[in-house]
Amino acid sequence: MRYIFQLALVLFCASASFAQQPDYPKADFTVGFTLVRINDVGFHENFYGVTLAPAGNINKNFGIEGDFTYVTKTFLGTRVNALTYMGGPRFTARPKDSKAQPFVHALFGGTHVSGGGFSDNGWAAKLGGGLDIVAGKHVAVRVFQIDYIPTRISGTTNHNIGATFGVRLF
Repeated sequence: MRYIFQLALVLFCASASFAQQPDYPKADFTVGFTLVRINDVGFHENFYGVTLAPAGNINKNFGIEGDFTYVTKTFLGTRVNALTYMGGPRFTARPKDSKAQPFVHALFGGTHVSGGGFSDNGWAAKLGGGLDIVAGKHVAVRVFQIDYIPTRISGTTNHNIGATFGVRLF
């Protein structure tokens, strides 16, 4: 009888541990203002737009992130648009007694550029990181995010730099 009571107690405690909230969000969504410095042959311009980045967290520090960034600029009377769509791993440090959450990510995918009768697709990556400051139970401020964004379109590789700031909801 004593063993049955002990087994019941262990099973009860184990089921209670499954019901506890994890110390990290299972998913989050970032929306931010983005500036991308496009560096093409003979063409160096700042483009402005928005980044949307949903993510699912596998554990406290590791997650899989998607990233959709749209930037645009009117250049010499012609509107030029660039859209990147990527995904990949993200590592986030979540110190126990700190609201600061630095992160790094390595995202890979594609890009679509159009404007002035030109439209083409290519390869893109986003390698970088940043800092989020937790501001409430379900929100953090993305203080900064800096990325190296190489793209390859029509046989030309561009070495672009991006900066994003905004909010992360979880």
